[in-house]
Amino acid sequence: MTGILRNYPQRSQAILLVAIFVLFLAPPATASKPGWLIRQNSQTYGIVKTLVSADGMRLEMGDIKVGMQAPQYRVKFWNQRTKFYFEETIEEFQERVPKRNIPKGWLKKVVAGQPFEETLAGVKGKHYRWIGYDPKNTSHFLVLFDYVCTENLGLPKKLNDVASICCYVPPGKGLPLRITGGGNIVYLQTTLVNKAVVDPAIFKLPKGYTKVNSEMEVLMKERGMAKEDDVSDLFKAIPKHD
Repeated sequence: MTGILRNYPQRSQAILLVAIFVLFLAPPATASKPGWLIRQNSQTYGIVKTLVSADGMRLEMGDIKVGMQAPQYRVKFWNQRTKFYFEETIEEFQERVPKRNIPKGWLKKVVAGQPFEETLAGVKGKHYRWIGYDPKNTSHFLVLFDYVCTENLGLPKKLNDVASICCYVPPGKGLPLRITGGGNIVYLQTTLVNKAVVDPAIFKLPKGYTKVNSEMEVLMKERGMAKEDDVSDLFKAIPKHD
């Protein structure tokens, strides 16, 4: 280094030294962090690869990607092939989640499942049942979702809660590993959990994409349609019920 500095005036040497120290001491702008690679089978999307760290979560289903980044956790859907995207807050996403019907006058609650502790893909989790029940006769109930969640991956509670909302189960129990519904339909099943180093840049929406009006348009809309008409009306959300 002294050989390099010898060719610079004294004032320039001082500036160069400061620049070198800043370069070595400053942390990388997008430093990768320890996280997890999770592979799950989804009834809706098929095989889903999920990358999570303390910075956020990204789901990959072929050309369809979903990214959420702390602290706001805005939900961003994009299609890598058509270059369309849709974005909303996690609260807006939660508001349009289809409601599970229960008889009038019944209530909902989360109870422990049996067995309460389970291990999926090498990860310990806890088993819960989200039920609707008759408060006048608690032996009358129906299971809305049966699910296993884990809090053993060292992830922030907010991220675990966001993951639960995205899987339509009540937050507060951890990251979902398995979800089944009525008739023992398996909606989500975890098959692999591996440690990974995760670059927070993957949670961000890529540049150069065109915004559309709904998640369904990201899934279905194609470039070259007549005037690229809005197709979201063809796939209206399921009406909500209390």
